[in-house]
Amino acid sequence: MHQFVRSSNELLRKKGYRLTPQRYMILSVIQEANEHLSVEQITERVQQRNPYVSLSTIYRTLELLKKLELVRESHLPGEQPYYEAAEGQAHHHLVCRRCHTTIHLSEDLLGNLHEQLQKEYHFHNLTLDLVAAGYCDECWKHMQEEEKEEQNAQDINEKP
Repeated sequence: MHQFVRSSNELLRKKGYRLTPQRYMILSVIQEANEHLSVEQITERVQQRNPYVSLSTIYRTLELLKKLELVRESHLPGEQPYYEAAEGQAHHHLVCRRCHTTIHLSEDLLGNLHEQLQKEYHFHNLTLDLVAAGYCDECWKHMQEEEKEEQNAQDINEKP
């Protein structure tokens, strides 16, 4: 059993839940992934192991795991949510708006901001999840080329 799944099992038991085979599969799939997973990707990977696990079971399990802070849900506005194992009090991503490449940023990036927010605004057990969106270098260069091509096409069409 993976360390993440083992510690998740301990927390589930402490909160009065069991580590059912379905929960075990979902936690394992999330732990084994080297990327953020959509519900569809989680479903596909779980159903490769057991085709009888329903989509509703996966949604209910993800909701429980989010509530217990065992998984994190992250998404850009207008995008589908993605899931990953929750670790630490801060979690930051840099996401390309075009190709959706996601880079994990260091927890240290914002220093002790979560502690300052807790102290200043009297929030407790605060977690800090930052998603910064922009364009990766490759997409930015591709967009600049497309813009130049469009401009050249307009210039050609405007000449008498």
